[in-house]
Amino acid sequence: MQELTLVAFGVFVLSVAVFVGLGLFVITVVMGVKRRYRKRLDRVGIAKMSGRMDLDEARARMLRQNTEKGAFDGISNALARFIPLLDTDRLRANIRRAGMKMSVGAFILISLVMAGIVGVAGAIASGYPWPVVTVPALLMGMFIVDAFVNLRGNMMSNRFMRQLPDGLDTIIRGIRSGIPVIECIGAVGQEFEAPMGEHFQRISESVKLGEPLEMGLWRVARVVRRPEMDFLTIAISIQMETGGSLSDALGNLAALLRQRANMKLKIKAISSEAKASALIIGALPFVMLALLTFMNPDYVMPLFTDPRGQMMLMMGLGSITMGAIVMWRMTQFEI
Repeated sequence: MQELTLVAFGVFVLSVAVFVGLGLFVITVVMGVKRRYRKRLDRVGIAKMSGRMDLDEARARMLRQNTEKGAFDGISNALARFIPLLDTDRLRANIRRAGMKMSVGAFILISLVMAGIVGVAGAIASGYPWPVVTVPALLMGMFIVDAFVNLRGNMMSNRFMRQLPDGLDTIIRGIRSGIPVIECIGAVGQEFEAPMGEHFQRISESVKLGEPLEMGLWRVARVVRRPEMDFLTIAISIQMETGGSLSDALGNLAALLRQRANMKLKIKAISSEAKASALIIGALPFVMLALLTFMNPDYVMPLFTDPRGQMMLMMGLGSITMGAIVMWRMTQFEI
């Protein structure tokens, strides 16, 4: 019996190691693709489009990098070779996109606290010693905090996109009235709430301090990470260099944004049946486990007390999680 327990324990540790390794490999590949995509977007910035090197932007970037380095940056950059989620540039970009005032050190400390909570809960629930649950707990804590930051960033970006059509209408009315573009952007910053009001107000203030309008627009575009904001920046930049009807271009963009919003609502209504089916199917195992525990606890307890049952529970939770992720991705559509 003891040999079977040791074998089951070894299989469990090996499965956890394989699962963590595959997860890190997939994350590395995905982060590499996103990093190349982000670098490509940076090369298409206004300083590169005009064919000249923007010395002010380069000097500001170097100053920002020197002032933002903290005690945890070296550790984070060293671990980023094995765990791409700890890349300091990526963390700062995500935190800035989420509108949060948090440093890389605070991110690591919060991740450690979350990992401690997950580790204690996992050790109590599974009964395994601390060395076994430490690495999965650290990864889980980091994933939870990073997912929260990304979720908040997506929420702020979606809210910005919902405000953008009305903001474009304000800019169009101002342009047709003969008001300069920067004054229209400042009016949007004063009239609208966050996040668009803060971004446009920051653009207006930076331009008043001598920064080119294109640089401020591209900085906001890098934070929002939406093609609509890139189109707005390109349209204003081209109009400033070559001329043309900016109000017509912005009017077409506002109409396109409203049409896309309507299309997203239609897709949400069509995919609601699939989402409801996914929720029901995903909840069935937990409902059945609760019913069996209430009706016959002795029949269910070996899943929690026996190492083989615990391994089966972990594999079941993993398969349910993967199925939920696949079904969630199937109901997401890019417009």
